[in-house]
Amino acid sequence: MQNLEPLHTFLNAALVQQTPYRIWIGHPDSLVLCYSNGPGKQEQPPKLRRDSLNHPYSFWQADKDAIFAADVDLDYQIVICLADTDTALLSEAEQSHLYLLCSGLYHEEIQKPLKRDLEKMIDSMHMLTSTLDLSDLLQKILQLALNVIPAGDAGVFRLYDSNSDLLTPLAIVGLPDAYLHYKTKPGENVSGKVYVDGTPRIYNTTEEMRSDHTHLSLENEEFVRNSRFAKAMIVVPVLLGESCIGTLAVLQFAKSKNFTERDLKLLQGFSSQVAIAYHNATLYKEARTHLDEATQLSSALHEKNQLLAKRISVHETLTQLSLKNKGINQLIAAINRMLDRPVAYVDFLDTGIYPGKSDPWPIQFDWVSAYFDHQRIEAGTASFSQQDYFLYPIVIGSVLLGCMIVRLSSPLTQMEMVTIEQSGSVLALEVVKNISMTELTYKKAHNFFTQLLEKQDPDKLLSQGLSLNFKIASCSFVAFCEIPGSFEPYEVEARIQRFLSIVNQRLSVVNKLIYGFHNKVTLLFSVQNEWEIKMVISQLMAIVNEWNQTASHFFYGGIGTAYKNMEDIAKSYEEAQKTVSFLLGRNQSGLMRYEEIGVNRFFLNQSEQEIEKFTEEIFLPLRSDQQTSNELEKTLLVYISSNRSAAATAKKLHIHINTLYQRLKRIEERLALSFDSHEDMLKIQLACHLRSSRFAEKP
Repeated sequence: MQNLEPLHTFLNAALVQQTPYRIWIGHPDSLVLCYSNGPGKQEQPPKLRRDSLNHPYSFWQADKDAIFAADVDLDYQIVICLADTDTALLSEAEQSHLYLLCSGLYHEEIQKPLKRDLEKMIDSMHMLTSTLDLSDLLQKILQLALNVIPAGDAGVFRLYDSNSDLLTPLAIVGLPDAYLHYKTKPGENVSGKVYVDGTPRIYNTTEEMRSDHTHLSLENEEFVRNSRFAKAMIVVPVLLGESCIGTLAVLQFAKSKNFTERDLKLLQGFSSQVAIAYHNATLYKEARTHLDEATQLSSALHEKNQLLAKRISVHETLTQLSLKNKGINQLIAAINRMLDRPVAYVDFLDTGIYPGKSDPWPIQFDWVSAYFDHQRIEAGTASFSQQDYFLYPIVIGSVLLGCMIVRLSSPLTQMEMVTIEQSGSVLALEVVKNISMTELTYKKAHNFFTQLLEKQDPDKLLSQGLSLNFKIASCSFVAFCEIPGSFEPYEVEARIQRFLSIVNQRLSVVNKLIYGFHNKVTLLFSVQNEWEIKMVISQLMAIVNEWNQTASHFFYGGIGTAYKNMEDIAKSYEEAQKTVSFLLGRNQSGLMRYEEIGVNRFFLNQSEQEIEKFTEEIFLPLRSDQQTSNELEKTLLVYISSNRSAAATAKKLHIHINTLYQRLKRIEERLALSFDSHEDMLKIQLACHLRSSRFAEKP
């Protein structure tokens, strides 16, 4: 059935409404009426004429009707009879348009058979390209080959495997599954020979095949002997470019028709399809692998971009809070909101815990501090009171400044870890900023204390002291502490600030001025009475003792005498410094009052060389006798420390008292001194005191 719709549309638009017309189509000698909408029945076409042999269509008047004839081919004509119509109704342009419509109708008709053939070809090609499953695709190709090669009833495609050096059946049709194990080497049997020389082969008798079925392995001979042998076969190489990748074979078992050269050429064509199919499948596999890799990389990149965006967002939010001096507690509150988990910050400078929210945390500073003992400054999970926490240290270099703690109800995600890490960086900067601000306060306190020592204008000093929350009371004294040694940047500052934070907590109500400078701490106390002095000293002793029991760097501290006059603050400070020097000289950590130095204060300004020279004047003569030097030196030290009691000395030395008297006599002779002389005795006692107190602990 022709598609006349384009003609109807044109005629209905060009003609007067309800103008009847008829259409004949076909060979000029046998036109067939295809359409009529007029009254009556006119089966025969009008008599035709040709106005011009060179013109493809004609339009003329026949009585009352106008006739249009289109010669679209020598054997194909379309005639349209317009009833009761004048030829003037259609212009030249409309006539040309009508001819083009007729020509299109003709070409549509003659293309129908070709279209059907093309559809079959497309269907066959679609079968080859409908799947990238190589096994399924090869099965379809083999089946199609058997459909167009009627003499065959089985087929096999062998692919060469370079790893095993074997031609391996990859797809079979019409053969038992055991055939998939029938693998041959290049040069072995027919397929092996075709693979080696690339020459297609046709066999129409069993004898022809057996003559070329040579060089079989023992395993393959056993397989052939126990299998059904084909009556005829075609084998062609499967070429991919210039390389042979395998063989394609069609076998005959039940049919009796001979294979022809046409069959060979068809199978060669299918071998090309097999090569293309295998190549496409290989390319697809490689492309799929690359796509998977690209997808993974894209996913990883997307994830990294998200992490980077999160890192930037966290940094910007917290940095803005830091720039606005909102403080650590506000930063922790913001981190709480970002993580949607409870977060707190433990400050190792002031031993404080900042929860960020109003809810108190059931953790203590000592628990967290113990976790990071033994230099284990790294992030990790710990349990406190049957609750899991994630601890993230805030570190500069190797100095632990604080710790961010996250209460865990589930494992942290990678995005949350990014938030914690970036938050840690901003917190570290905030802590450093706080250290700098604290050092600025210390500098102001140091300047004020220096002016006190220089005894500048008292009224002005009192006014400045009030600005530092310090005022001069009845009694004032100075405590001075030092942490000797070398430190990393911020390490000593962190230790000093932590120590002063403890002092501020324990002595919060005491009138004081405290500050750190490098590795030294100065504490000025001004109190009302003796009781306050004792209380302050007791607390300082306890703080320093606790510190030295737990810290790796010890404090050496001295406390000067309390004086009532402001001018004597410098004297108390000097006494405190001398006490520290005394402790450092003896390598004795802790806190000592200046009064406790006793007689040793007379030697504080003497050099060690002078003191050692003095003691050696006493003890060196006792070492002249190599056999008894140790005995005499030890005897003298024990005798003086026993308050010159002969009985006590002999008992301590485990010797007879007469032996003691003999030794004492030799000591007097060697030193040219007498134990009965007060002046000589003072010299000996002083030497023994210095010897035991100053040099006994030296290595």
